Amino acid sequence: MKALVRAQAAVSMAVMSSIATAGVARGFSIVNHLLPYISRSRGFQQVPLQFRGGALPNNRSFSSVLSSESASAAVTIDKNHHNNEANEIEEAARTCMPLHTSLAITGSIPPPRSFGGISYLDTSSLDEKHSHRVIFVLGGPGAGKGTQSERIVDTYKCVHLSVGELLRAGAEKEGFEHADLVKECLVKGKIVPVEVSLGLLRIAMDEKANEVLADGEGYGSRIFLVDGFPRNFDNVNGWMKHMPSYTAVLGALVYNCPIEVLEKRILSRAETSRRSDDNLESARKRFNTFRRETLPVVRALERVEQLQSDEFGGSQLKVVNIDATGTVEEVWQATENAMDSFVRNDVLTANAHLLKKEGHENINSLKNVQVNIDNGVNAVVTCDRKIDGDVVEERRTWQHGPTGWKCVGFYRHKSAA
Repeated sequence: MKALVRAQAAVSMAVMSSIATAGVARGFSIVNHLLPYISRSRGFQQVPLQFRGGALPNNRSFSSVLSSESASAAVTIDKNHHNNEANEIEEAARTCMPLHTSLAITGSIPPPRSFGGISYLDTSSLDEKHSHRVIFVLGGPGAGKGTQSERIVDTYKCVHLSVGELLRAGAEKEGFEHADLVKECLVKGKIVPVEVSLGLLRIAMDEKANEVLADGEGYGSRIFLVDGFPRNFDNVNGWMKHMPSYTAVLGALVYNCPIEVLEKRILSRAETSRRSDDNLESARKRFNTFRRETLPVVRALERVEQLQSDEFGGSQLKVVNIDATGTVEEVWQATENAMDSFVRNDVLTANAHLLKKEGHENINSLKNVQVNIDNGVNAVVTCDRKIDGDVVEERRTWQHGPTGWKCVGFYRHKSAA
């Protein structure tokens, strides 16, 4: 009997060693994949094992010893996983902010400047080079990205491009060569190859930009909301390979929401959406993919923001994390504040250039600067400036139109100071 027990233990240890090796190779968590095997093994639970020197200390079972050792191994493996992930995040961040080329993920935008003490980005180079302004919109399935994007488009006249919608349309589009591949990825919750996603995205961005140029109406210099991209580091690398020459990523809106809330929203949406992936199984796969592959991308973008701030004293990239568990209105308030900060760059760029044309070169000498964005397409900039030795209060009204932001009102009077 003792020989049989020893043989069972040896076989079990060999199996555990094999599982552990496979787990490390595949990046699995030993806690999740090894301990369930232990708990299911009758041999570990029922056979009292004896070793040289007597019973195990404190009457501990062999399974408890193995559980302890497995947990210890899991800690080591998790540390290695976190170290690897940290290295990937750092590498991705450095890729987005290259040292030896002129274009980072933020394109041709120079480091932040000061407009009377208010930090802003001079976006004039984007119009000169016909580069698209881009904001990434990220979040798990059902986090409200689409709902908030609709309101952003309505208020700020941005262009919303959902990579998921572009892919779903491509999957059903007759003659699209990658239709079957895209459909399979959507159903199984897998990542679509970056070349396919970027190809559809580039076509859509150019088409929307050309519509305004052709009509001479609408809104120029608009912001493109790229919804659901980049989803992983492969997407980031693909973006850096193909996009910085004609885009500038201003930042990211990241909608954070726990899976319990997301599942309820998915089930509610499934009643009317008719989407093949609006079910709990697909939603959970997509959430796990988001947590495993997209959240590290968010951390990388945050790292880019930090690196730029360290180097330039301010960042061209701005990542805004938004709590998406509240009501639509509560989430919208946070979204609106973030969008105002992005739009303010274009307004102050236009105001700065107008002042320089009038001979006011030292923009940073302006005092009491205030910028108010109204309903996304109207703005008022007030400041105090010196003219012929007198301090005057100046107010300019701006409106977003076909050629971008245009000054439509002006008021000036001597300041009481």
